[in-house]
Amino acid sequence: MDLREPLRKLFGFPDFLPGQEDVVRSALAGTDALALMPTGSGKSLPYQLAAMLRERPTLVVSPLIALMKDQVDKLPPAVAARATLVNSSLESEEVTARVRAFAAGETKLLYAAPERLRRRSFVTALASAGVGFVVVDEVHCVSMWGHDFRPDYLFIRTALGALGEPPVLGLTATATPDTESEIGRALGRSFEVVRASVVR
Repeated sequence: MDLREPLRKLFGFPDFLPGQEDVVRSALAGTDALALMPTGSGKSLPYQLAAMLRERPTLVVSPLIALMKDQVDKLPPAVAARATLVNSSLESEEVTARVRAFAAGETKLLYAAPERLRRRSFVTALASAGVGFVVVDEVHCVSMWGHDFRPDYLFIRTALGALGEPPVLGLTATATPDTESEIGRALGRSFEVVRASVVR
C-alpha cells in the first residue's frame, strides 16, 4: 500500500520524514512498537495517519492537557473532524457526549490523560467503543528509572487488559536500553523498537 497518497490527502505532505512511514506501517500491522523519535521529527503524524486508516478507533494517552490540546488544534481539518479529547477542564456532560460519539464511531481518535484510566466507567466505555489501538505518548513516564515517572501511567497496563489487549505504540524522544526494557515490562509488551533520526 502506498501511504503517500493518504498522507497527501489528509495532511498535505508529499512524503514522510525519516522513521515516520515505519511507524505507520507498524501501527497498521498491529505490532507493539516503541518509537524513539526526537522532538521535531514529527512523532504525532504517524499515529494520527494510522488512526484514520485503521478500522477500529484509537486511544491516545497523553500526560498534559496543554499537549493534548496543542496536538488536536494542529490537526488538519479532515483529521480534526474525526478526533476529540477529554480532560479535567471539560464539564462531565461534555466528556460523556464526547465518549459517546467515540463509541458510536463518529470520531476515530480520542486523547485522554492516564489518570482517566482509573475510572472503571471510562474504561468500560472505551471497551464498548472497540478500541483497536492504543498510543502512549511520552511513554518513558511509565518507567521508574526516569525522573519523569508518573504513577498514573501504571494504570495503562490494567486498562489494556480490560480493552482486550489491543496493540500499543509507545512514543518518546529518548530512552536508554534500561528504560526501553522497563517500559516493556510495565506495559506487558515485547516492543519492536523503531528509531528515527531528524537528519534528512
